[in-house]
Amino acid sequence: MENEQTTIGFEIKYSGRLLFCEALLMITSYAIFLNNRYAAEIEYDAGAGWVQTNGTILPKATIDEIGAHIDGQLD
Repeated sequence: MENEQTTIGFEIKYSGRLLFCEALLMITSYAIFLNNRYAAEIEYDAGAGWVQTNGTILPKATIDEIGAHIDGQLD
């Protein structure tokens, strides 16, 4: 059985501060933690791209940036 990475971590600028962001893979979405605190859930929608489904309302640009990290487009 292959080991799959289920959590990724990276820095993100949010509300003028640099925060550590973790994206934890769940069944159909990712749980997002900012500085070890639950912030939101996001999932990929083929028609709309990355969308937030739960949690503290995040700006669309932040959701897109987190999604780009998950997709491996950003380091």
